[in-house]
Amino acid sequence: MDKLDQQHPQPVLLTAFRRGRLSRRRSRQVVRHLLTSCTACRQATAEPRPSYGDAFVRSWREVERRQSALSLERAAAPELLRELLGQATERQWERVAQEARFQTWTLCELLLDASRDWGFQSPARALELSQLGVDIAMRLDPGVYGETRVNDLLARAWVALGNAQRIRSSFREAEESFVQAQGQLKQGTGDPLEKAHLLLHKASLLGNQQRFGEAFRLLDRVSAIARRCEDPQLHGRALITRGFLLGIAHDSEAAIRYLSEGIRKLDPVSDLRLLVAAHHNLTLYLTEGGRYHEALRLLESARPLYHQVGDQMSLLRLRWLEGKIAVALGQFQEAEELLKEVRKELIARDLGFDTALLSLDLADIYARQGRGAEMRRLAEEMIPIFRSRDVHREALAALLAFQKAAEMECVTLGLIREVSGYLKENRARVSLK
Repeated sequence: MDKLDQQHPQPVLLTAFRRGRLSRRRSRQVVRHLLTSCTACRQATAEPRPSYGDAFVRSWREVERRQSALSLERAAAPELLRELLGQATERQWERVAQEARFQTWTLCELLLDASRDWGFQSPARALELSQLGVDIAMRLDPGVYGETRVNDLLARAWVALGNAQRIRSSFREAEESFVQAQGQLKQGTGDPLEKAHLLLHKASLLGNQQRFGEAFRLLDRVSAIARRCEDPQLHGRALITRGFLLGIAHDSEAAIRYLSEGIRKLDPVSDLRLLVAAHHNLTLYLTEGGRYHEALRLLESARPLYHQVGDQMSLLRLRWLEGKIAVALGQFQEAEELLKEVRKELIARDLGFDTALLSLDLADIYARQGRGAEMRRLAEEMIPIFRSRDVHREALAALLAFQKAAEMECVTLGLIREVSGYLKENRARVSLK
């Protein structure tokens, strides 16, 4: 039992509690003590001078008042979010600046959650939402929420912005946002879970930059915090992130181990999107490792999760994965139909990297069946599609080399895998989702 639970909180601690300047752990300890009926408290209440009992009553009333206000705020926030996001972007910023009802803790949290969800679908949208979240966090009233807690939330907002910048491959901007987040945490409550949140996302950035040693050291710190705080969810996220990075580093067997362990610890209710991403990558590594039947079983067990998430990009990735497994199992007609369908959708969404990678999966089918004409036609279609900002110059050069080989009818499975591997490395530097 903590020492604080065995003795009366000092008046200075109660004052800090009323002003919202305690960490979550300390606040919980104070509340636990206030809920007890110890003899000393009753005696202090009976004294004629300002007493410990007075502090108890004032503190408890403050708890009730704050809880009531927070309940009202939480109830109003979803409608406020719909109202705000229904406006043009410029108008959103104006209303946040001018109307206090949009300057609330819960609305900020909803924006940050929405930013994270959009990171899987539209990085540009995720960036806009996280920027708005930072703006709201900077406008929160420390007198209402507590100065140190506001700093914690502002740090979380900077982390969300840095993550959105990372996904868009704006690595320098992401680094600057993470520095801002670290500065805010130094003025926060000292909650170790907030620090772990920053370290987890910073590790992903380091992975994008191929700085795996530094990334793994940060993840070790996250895992240590998770064990100390007895937080299996956080530990699961650290393991899954390590699995993602190991996959980028071409250690698929280790990636499979860490992803599997992380999935077992993750709570699907609180982080369904991460669970789907983990299942997706695990299935992919099993397929690439020749463990086709394991991959198929895992895919079937995870299928309801994809539909539970429900957005179109998740369902497209599911069909793409089905196509890759069908190729591996020699079911070429079914695979070709699936991959062509997904490719059409990716082209419509202007997703150059994804379209390039999927086209190479189609080329795999054509190479296996000696379909030179289809291979040349596919190669001819690729370059105009990929001349977009979504494909970097180095990746475009690799695709041009593939096109030249197709014209000369000397495309091999080895060449396809080489070009595909290069694109995946390039993609990893651009976006780790």
